[in-house]
Amino acid sequence: MLSAGAYVLAFADGTAAAGQDKSVLTLNYLRIAPDGTVTVISPVAEIGQGTSTALPMVVADALDADWQLVRFELAAVAPQFNSPILRTQLTGASTGVSGFHDLYRDAGATARTMLIAAAARQWKVPADECVTETGKVLHPKSGRSLGYGELASRAAAEPVPTDISKVARKGKVLVKTPVQRLDIPAKVNGTAQFAIDIRLPDMLYATVVACPVFGGTLVRDARADVLKQKGIKGVYDLPDAVAIVADRWWTAHRARDMLAAEWRAGKHAQVNDKSISAQFWRDLDGSDGVLVKAVGTPAETIKTAREKISARYEVPFLAHATMEPMSCVARVHGNSCEVWVGSQRPDKARDVAASLLGLAPGAVTIHPVLGGGGFGRRQEADFVAQAVLLAKEFPGRPVKLVWSREEDTQHDFYRPAGVSEMSAGVNGKEVVAFRHKQATPTILPRTFPDFMGEFDSVVTDNIFSLYGFPHQDGRWVRSETPVPTGMWRSVGASQTVFAIESFIDELAAKTGADPYRFRRRLLASDPRALAVLDRLAAISGWGKPLPGKRAIGLAISHKHLDCLVGQSAEVSIEDGQVVVHRICTVADPGKLINPDTARAQMEGAAIWGLSAALFGKISIAEGRVQESNFHDYRVVRLAESPAFTTEIIESGAPFEGMGEGGAPGIAPAVCNAIFRLTGKRIRTLPIADQLASRKDTA
Repeated sequence: MLSAGAYVLAFADGTAAAGQDKSVLTLNYLRIAPDGTVTVISPVAEIGQGTSTALPMVVADALDADWQLVRFELAAVAPQFNSPILRTQLTGASTGVSGFHDLYRDAGATARTMLIAAAARQWKVPADECVTETGKVLHPKSGRSLGYGELASRAAAEPVPTDISKVARKGKVLVKTPVQRLDIPAKVNGTAQFAIDIRLPDMLYATVVACPVFGGTLVRDARADVLKQKGIKGVYDLPDAVAIVADRWWTAHRARDMLAAEWRAGKHAQVNDKSISAQFWRDLDGSDGVLVKAVGTPAETIKTAREKISARYEVPFLAHATMEPMSCVARVHGNSCEVWVGSQRPDKARDVAASLLGLAPGAVTIHPVLGGGGFGRRQEADFVAQAVLLAKEFPGRPVKLVWSREEDTQHDFYRPAGVSEMSAGVNGKEVVAFRHKQATPTILPRTFPDFMGEFDSVVTDNIFSLYGFPHQDGRWVRSETPVPTGMWRSVGASQTVFAIESFIDELAAKTGADPYRFRRRLLASDPRALAVLDRLAAISGWGKPLPGKRAIGLAISHKHLDCLVGQSAEVSIEDGQVVVHRICTVADPGKLINPDTARAQMEGAAIWGLSAALFGKISIAEGRVQESNFHDYRVVRLAESPAFTTEIIESGAPFEGMGEGGAPGIAPAVCNAIFRLTGKRIRTLPIADQLASRKDTA
């Protein structure tokens, strides 16, 4: 049976809507044209993760389509494209494929059933005498065949079936085979469209200068001088920023310095890294916090244990540093508005635009385009709001807003900084209790208030370890700062896994155990995690001699809604710098779609995690962000990238994502390797700061 209501045509009787091409078979999630082209409508923002290939693969297999004729199109804002898991049109939490897989599989199967029915009706034969093969319906008894394109108009007139056809499909199966991504050719030849690429007739260009201090206000500027410059079309006040509009973006950008904006810093002018850190530790020490999860009686068990072991960990704010800075094009025509944007929440972008203009949401059209990286940053609509407000000043003319890299770095919604206290009760070589207490700012109250409960489930993700301790708890203390926070690839797991997996290594050392054997014993009742860990040990060469002065560190994690991941880092210290030679990853997402994309996701996430571990830090001084571009907000460069060995296990567990799980384990794996090399523990990130200052402690 098909999922109720999931795969209906625009009209239940199969008739076409007014103006709709009757020669095209149109379902909610795909179209089949007379030339045989199959266009899959992707509900997930394409920000580099490859969902615009994975979901078409699912459809193509269920449809038995010719892959050479499959295309994708990014979805407009519509209820059928809401995530079944996240309940809004949101790309996030690694749910793009896992959330929509069943819907798109059934959509392909529905279309195939209708094509078979149309062919059988034309040939006047029973449908069960037909088969399909690579974009065609065949009738073996008579030797007749019809391509899907030839059948599209007849299939569009068929009623939507309640059961899918069971007749044989003979085409090649795509799922689980390496398939070239559909978006790559356009990205290589330059025809791919990002918001920064959009060019429309009579377009204007804009950039912004925002207050450098969180919560500050404008005192004065030299806009009168700016307005005298050739090509400048206007200078406008926006919430917390000033915008310059010109006939070219570079003209607007060059006018930023001439603007000479002066700002009143306000109450946050004295906020800095030290004050924020002190606040976190003060709040953590002064409160029991909120219980996230518990088993047994960890507090009481630790009190009666022979030895109590504890350690404290701290991580900084982190920026997204997307390759395409925040960019958006908007055009306002009277009672309507168009927006071109690569958004992870296009419905939010629509609603924000509508609210600012006093329009109904239906009066705003979102034109989805590719996003040059997202990592959670493009879930926000602050830059969309700015573009719309500026377009309102120029009715009928499109305005393209492009932030400078400096604005993008210094006015982000950052991964929260935070602290963790780990503690354990140990009797001899046995860990009898395990506790994790964390203090961080929140994300959910601002971004998804309906999801906020007694604790913020995003920042506390993985606060409770996956190890089988009989007595364990995770507690969270809310500690807000003026620094804006938002979703960031792997979010809370990037903090909690660092603390847990570092502390697990510390416990192994304290009890005289091998880190791999220690984890293995703790995971004895979790065969899925044990399989990942054992395979990781095998491919990383755990326990075998290494060349030169190198060591391997391990970590394992299971981020919410993402795959179970084990990772190792092979590390050396050269001229006082950490060199990561090799990263091994074993991931179990339950099921696999495209092996190439899955591997790319794991390795891309590992580079993401490695950049954060080695260099990632947003510094706050006098209420403002100090970093401004890639020269001081460092990411791993090509020459610094390690070799990768990546394996994907299909355990048959429920389908999970692969976009974020490869990031959290990197920092602890590298730090654990550093300990094996030097005997020093790194408990504060980034690693580069600790090695440079020599403040790491044993």
